[in-house]
Parts: sequence; structure tokens; C-alpha cells
Amino acid sequence: MSSNAFKVAVEIDGGDIDRINRKLSQLAIPTATKAMKNGFRTWFKKVRATAKQLAPMGDSAPTEKVRGQMKPNPHIRDNLTYSVKGYSKGRVVWGALGVKEIRGSYMTPHWYIRWVEFGHEVKRAATVNEQMLLKSRGERRFKTIRVGRVPGRYFIRRAYEANAYALLPIMDQAIADQVLKEWGNG
Repeated sequence: MSSNAFKVAVEIDGGDIDRINRKLSQLAIPTATKAMKNGFRTWFKKVRATAKQLAPMGDSAPTEKVRGQMKPNPHIRDNLTYSVKGYSKGRVVWGALGVKEIRGSYMTPHWYIRWVEFGHEVKRAATVNEQMLLKSRGERRFKTIRVGRVPGRYFIRRAYEANAYALLPIMDQAIADQVLKEWGNG
């Protein structure tokens, strides 16, 4: 995954992590790992479904012109995925939602998700007169000029916030399910 594609989505902190860790400490390390990962996977499925609904849908054409070349036109909503990471001794405390990436390819929208989520400036090449004006003002970058700003959509943040209430109940249920599974096998 590229550094653009993922960021920390949610982190259990404070008294909540202590409560979850107390429950996990009573389990064997492999069981605790499975319980936490299963809980996060369940929660991220909910977040991904919400993010798909909130994701902006651009032009539906199969190709688009990017920097003068025709490229595939992938959509964020079709490429959303999640990742669950763990710490040592089976304690998983964070995960992230992002976009699938095929490195060096325009087949996935990983290269523009940051623009859509946080917004971006719109620039164009500066004319000779504008370059001289920018140089006289002491600007270091004078080849382009800012002509506007596209506001961020923040659909991933809103998907996290909409599902934050469900994280701890899902974790408790995942721990209980894993304990029942272990008792059934033992």
C-alpha cells in the first residue's frame, strides 16, 4: 500500500483499551490475536460499506485524460479496502481503510484519493508577466499560479465517525465468539 492510501483510522485508547486488554490477557496469545483481528475486520466491513455510500462518484467514462494522456478511469468506491495491523503478543489496537494499489499503474485511484479526501489547489502555468510578478514578490515557485481550490470531501473521516459507536461492542462480541470457538475445540 502506498503512503497515500492508508492512514490510521481508529485507535482504541484510555480506559477502553485497558478493559479490552484485561479480557484478552485471560486468553492465550493466538486466541487473543484472532479475536482482535476478527473484531477489527467486522468493524472495517461496516466502515467500508459506509465509505462506499459516501464516496464521490466521478465521470463514469472508462477512460479519462490525465496530463495529456488517456488513462483508465478507476473509481474510489470500487477499490476501497482495509488493513488490520497488530502489535506483539497478539494485541491489535489499530487498523486502516484505504484504496487498493497496483504500483506504477493508473488502474487504481490510489494516486488521487488524498486530493478527494482533503481537497487540493488548482494551478495553471503562469504567463511571463505573472512569473515576473511572482519573482518580484520573492516567490520560490513562479512557474505555476494558483487559480482556485477544490474543497475536500472527507468521506473516509465521516465513515469512521458514523461507525465509531460500534467498535467496542463488536470487539466484545469478537472476543466472546473466539472464546466459544476455543471451548468448542478444546
